[in-house]
Amino acid sequence: MTMKLLLLLGILFCGVACNQVKTYTIEGHIPGAADGVVVRLADLGYYPEVILDSTIIKGEKFVLKGKQPLIYPKYCKLIIDKTPQETDGFKKQLKAYSFFVDNSRIRFECQIDSMPSYYWEPVSKEHNVTLSGSPTQDLYNQYQGSVRELTKRSADLWNKYLEVYHCPAIDGIFNTEEGMQIVREREAVTEQINQATLEFIRNNKASVVGIFVANWMLNRRKSDMTVSEIKAVVDNFDSSVQESELMDGLRETAERMYCTAKGVKYHDIELTDLKGEKVKLSEFVKPGVYNMLEFWASWCGPCRGEIPHLRHLYQSGGKDNLNMISISIDERDADWKKAVQEENMEWIQLCDQKGFKGGVRSVYQVNGVPFCLILDPEGKIVRGGVRGAELDVVVKDLLGDKIKL
Repeated sequence: MTMKLLLLLGILFCGVACNQVKTYTIEGHIPGAADGVVVRLADLGYYPEVILDSTIIKGEKFVLKGKQPLIYPKYCKLIIDKTPQETDGFKKQLKAYSFFVDNSRIRFECQIDSMPSYYWEPVSKEHNVTLSGSPTQDLYNQYQGSVRELTKRSADLWNKYLEVYHCPAIDGIFNTEEGMQIVREREAVTEQINQATLEFIRNNKASVVGIFVANWMLNRRKSDMTVSEIKAVVDNFDSSVQESELMDGLRETAERMYCTAKGVKYHDIELTDLKGEKVKLSEFVKPGVYNMLEFWASWCGPCRGEIPHLRHLYQSGGKDNLNMISISIDERDADWKKAVQEENMEWIQLCDQKGFKGGVRSVYQVNGVPFCLILDPEGKIVRGGVRGAELDVVVKDLLGDKIKL
């Protein structure tokens, strides 16, 4: 019998004995919402999200009540669906807000037009949401408050980077020195956020909020943690939360990160060269020098946008001091070769023609492109997931005066 089942039986027994089973209740007030608008509660502990409950709004109010107690608090999304029945799936009018749900009485209020979109919105955008009653959400709010100023500083520096470096680079103007300076400032702020996050995780070993924050941290740190550092985060948590869905998600994230963790040697995979011949990656990784693996695709806009910078890096000293290897995941041979010619990519060009079903995905766990890995002279990963002036900073720190940026 699993621990999760034992916990559930214990909770149910206690509820029967007390003749009062406590579960979640969400009382909502949505000014401006018409009667009949659908409300759904989705569990974000799964992908795709799982609908836990639903109801409709009447008199601008709704109530969602769990049918059984939650074993662990869940991170959920409250979805307000304003879509008329005759509207197709591409024109859905969805609002949503995510928060932790536990066995408590939660009150939610927000004017319908002020709610965040179900889809993407700027992180900095504020919404007039009032939420109370969830101790788990209160703990998460505490973490967010502890890093709020640092997060804002990071966002401000990112916007400055876009203006000073990224946008000009699209037109072939590389303000490298200014871009690198902003990157170094932002990395210093990021390190402060990382340290504050690790402290929160260590202080909340028995909370699913600690697990949630740990998963968020691992997902945003690309190849700058070693296997032992990642494992220490996963092993941090108490036995009382080991069976939670969020813990399962954290383990999955860690397993995905181990293969490209800092200090791990690159993995050899079979690829195709421009002549159409099957080759091994190891035939092109040069021992004794720094190597860069750049995963990309011809159909990927951001990938094509980064190529002028890669040409600039190659011509600024990368040709002789950084062995650059681009690995496309194009499944159509003609598209790959056409892009290589159009972009004047003079360095080594290889392709995983199985796309996201090939070794790039299964071995390197690359779920999106562009993505790069920098290898030291022994073939071990020193950094990954950097672009533009971020990449320049890494290369400059490694090669010094050998690179003229």
